[in-house]
Amino acid sequence: MSQGTPINKLGNTMNDEDSRLVDSILNDLNNDQGGGPPQGGHPQHGGPPQQLTPEQHKMMLEQRQQQMMHQQMMMQQQQQAMMQRNNNTVNTENLSIIDKIQEGWKSILIVFVLFVVLNTSFVDDVFKTNNLNIFIDENGSLNIQATIIKALIASSLYFFIDMFVPV
Repeated sequence: MSQGTPINKLGNTMNDEDSRLVDSILNDLNNDQGGGPPQGGHPQHGGPPQQLTPEQHKMMLEQRQQQMMHQQMMMQQQQQAMMQRNNNTVNTENLSIIDKIQEGWKSILIVFVLFVVLNTSFVDDVFKTNNLNIFIDENGSLNIQATIIKALIASSLYFFIDMFVPV
């Protein structure tokens, strides 16, 4: 006689919060039915379910509405958070070159300073004072090994400055 969907045909689409909401509604229903004063002075153990008064029915409907509104608000907040994350990625893709420079000025400044410092004659002289002369070509200029070491130093310094120096 009951019209419903068998449990095995339902998909498992409820999350933990939905399950708690259903459990709390069922507990409220059970408490309202078994916790009220018995009708006619006889307890109704195992008999037909107790009829709800209009006030109880109204309160139950209000509680359900509040719980559903709370759930809808939570879902809206989650959707808004997802939309903000999506907007942030879209906004960074649609920025002009000037806007990107303004956002990345710290990195640009770090690279500029490192490039200038590592290409000074002082740093070149440090490589040329090596007694093994492995960093110097026959004409007295720095070879590729010195350039690679300078690049490794620059990238390491960039990493540490970018990560640990607040600007």
